[in-house]
Amino acid sequence: MLEPTQVLLFTVVTVLTIIMVMIGWQIFSILSEIRKMLEKFNHVVDGAVTITGDIGKSVKNISGFSEGFKTAFSLLRVFKKKEKDDA
Repeated sequence: MLEPTQVLLFTVVTVLTIIMVMIGWQIFSILSEIRKMLEKFNHVVDGAVTITGDIGKSVKNISGFSEGFKTAFSLLRVFKKKEKDDA
């Protein structure tokens, strides 16, 4: 025969097992959502890295373009000095 303490113990163990399974399922769901969120964040960061790299290349190209202008203007100044000196 089952005593009342055995029935109570069996009921408590069964209820706690069900609760632990539900908590485990919730933790699994939360972790999978965190993984999805981190994948999206990683995608956004990769896009930002690409954009900043492109901006850096553009600034470098503009810098080289401005250096070319400086060189051209310095050559013009040299030629103007030579024309003034020859005249």
